[in-house]
Amino acid sequence: MQASSAIHPANTFAALSCFLLLIPLAHGPAQAQEERCQAKLYRQTGDYLRCLMHAEAALARGQKPGKNEAARRACERAYEKGYLAALKLASEGCPATGGVASGAPSPLAQEIRQTVAEVRGMVSGTLPNPVAGQLMLYNHCATPIKIMSPTSHVIDGSTLPPYDSLVYPTGSGGGLSQNAANTFMFAPITSDAQCALVNCGNWADIQAAGQRMGYMWMNNAPNQPPGSNNLTYAAYCQPTNAAVGQCTTTATTPCCGSQMNFDRTFGTTFEITPKGGAGLDQDFVDLSTNYGASPTSPPTLCSANGADPDNCVSETANIFFNVPIRVDMSNSAGCTFPQGGSNLGCTDVACPDAYQYPVDNKQVACPAGTGYVVTLCPGTHQLPSLGQASAIPDKVTIQNNLDKNSPCPNGNTVSMFTAGGQQVIPPGGGSLTLQGNYSVYPGIGLQINNWYWTSENLPVQAGPPQNPDNSGAQFVVSDACTVSQSPPVYGKGIETYKVSTVTARKTGANDCLITISEKPPYTDAVTPGCCAPPLRNMANVCTGPWGVTNNQQPWPPQ
Repeated sequence: MQASSAIHPANTFAALSCFLLLIPLAHGPAQAQEERCQAKLYRQTGDYLRCLMHAEAALARGQKPGKNEAARRACERAYEKGYLAALKLASEGCPATGGVASGAPSPLAQEIRQTVAEVRGMVSGTLPNPVAGQLMLYNHCATPIKIMSPTSHVIDGSTLPPYDSLVYPTGSGGGLSQNAANTFMFAPITSDAQCALVNCGNWADIQAAGQRMGYMWMNNAPNQPPGSNNLTYAAYCQPTNAAVGQCTTTATTPCCGSQMNFDRTFGTTFEITPKGGAGLDQDFVDLSTNYGASPTSPPTLCSANGADPDNCVSETANIFFNVPIRVDMSNSAGCTFPQGGSNLGCTDVACPDAYQYPVDNKQVACPAGTGYVVTLCPGTHQLPSLGQASAIPDKVTIQNNLDKNSPCPNGNTVSMFTAGGQQVIPPGGGSLTLQGNYSVYPGIGLQINNWYWTSENLPVQAGPPQNPDNSGAQFVVSDACTVSQSPPVYGKGIETYKVSTVTARKTGANDCLITISEKPPYTDAVTPGCCAPPLRNMANVCTGPWGVTNNQQPWPPQ
């Protein structure tokens, strides 16, 4: 058979592709100029960055400030000359607004200066310098920061990575409202794994009903429960507000990580009002913590008799401190500081530079056009290390000290539920030991296998069959080996903590013992004859009267 000279279909595309690559693409004059302009701007930007970095290195080696400043000006002149030359190559498609021709730094120049400031902060911890007419937010924390604002959708929801910054021109058109307050709140962004170290659910101080008070955000004395982790909780956890669940996926509060709802109700608070005052020629800036007069003397409640409506807070007001902060001004000599000093700073909740109650006189007035740098975690004032949270117990032992002689056959065993399944602990001192972290809900489920009255009218199950008569509850184990309790995930029986006494204590540095003991007369207050509810496939079903125990007493036992 004669060999075919045709190109095989599989090779057609490859052959055509090679042919196409040999054909130069046609460019119009305008496109060619635009590409040359862009290429030149890339080179000029790289040269400018390298020049400024050499200046930083020379200053670090001890170069005199005057000589160093002359070197920086030389960097700027070279960049401006090259920048203008690049823009002449293309009238459209390549220029950047606000260029040197208009007397203002180009956006590229501003970006380079900002990058240099960020690198300087990472290398030496030196803060960026304020630039007139600009508000710079600089994150010196080792954790990304979420920015919240109840006053501006432009501000709200922004994320600031570590050692990164955001710049807002303070004049009109820069994103800040003029002659009106612009509120910034800050909170760190954490992962679920990091939250497991924090144990937000153990922030017991804020879970009590009533007004927020300063001590809830402060470390407790070492000899006073719940320990000394409140600063860590305040930094990373969202506090409960008015007992409303604020996590995104559950009603559990406080929370953090993927469940954090950055809802503009908490966090270190900074405010700026550009171009305000009678002559619209002043900027006003302030910080706020709402601390009150002392750890247990918060601002007056607006609901109190005779409260001044201009000097009160609502009962649900949180104390706005979690991230250390410092505010520097470019022209501090022209600013007035009611509290004294030449800048603003808060490194704790009882901050003397901040508003501690609504009419506290802490507002700083500066000439309009002043530059500001708001630094989060300034200097050595970092957020509490996640490793500073107390160690999570490595071992949790559940001991069943209920009496072996229950009124019901095989009663008083305890079923333990975890993500690993169900295990049964015999009465009379039987125990099981777990390894893991049970510091977040649902923790450990503990059910006493006895015949107790259901806490709801039957039938109670809407899905898979549940046994509503057994006692059940969830127990969350803190890093300090304290337990918090809540109703069971499934079933509607009498809660375990109502028919028994559940206690916890540390038995070693990382060991926790949880003990389930008798609670007379509740432990033995079972159904008459240990009968079952009238559910399918149940033997020994109760015939009534409902709600009467084996002693013919109504539940709860008298």
